[in-house]
Amino acid sequence: MVYVVLLHWPCLDVKGREVATAITNMDIHDCSRVCLTYGVKKLYIVHPYQSQLDLAARIMEHWLNGAGAEHNPLRKRAFEVVRLARDMDEVRSETNAYSIATSAHKRDDCINWGSVRRLSGQKDIQLVFGTGWGLAPSALEAMDAVVEPIEGSGKYNHLSVRSAMAIALDRVLGR
Repeated sequence: MVYVVLLHWPCLDVKGREVATAITNMDIHDCSRVCLTYGVKKLYIVHPYQSQLDLAARIMEHWLNGAGAEHNPLRKRAFEVVRLARDMDEVRSETNAYSIATSAHKRDDCINWGSVRRLSGQKDIQLVFGTGWGLAPSALEAMDAVVEPIEGSGKYNHLSVRSAMAIALDRVLGR
């Protein structure tokens, strides 16, 4: 079983400072759709601030039970995979899954995508994505593993989290 975590703290800002990033409407919409497409068990949106979780809950309520649910039943299905959480401890207590962080930065101890695909067939895993300028070092160190960066053919390497998640899930769960 595969779970996905969209972590908003601790992440980095453009200057490398540890921050909590804002939850965005677009991330909830696009990430839930890609997770449903690839059969992910649950997408956890993790933020330490109640005001941000309340914002996400209001957005979700519109698409799960409000006018959005009638207008777009497919989006309602996608939002059904989303769960809000305050921190990684809450996620770990619900999933008890092997945590694999994603990062745009190459590390010596990275595992490759083939290994992640094999692990997903052997045990429950959670793929953890950072927002802003990526996961803070403290978040990376708390994971069981870190997967190699997604690299394109150019020198630019700063994908949106939505794009990175889609590529990663295709590598792990695609046909």
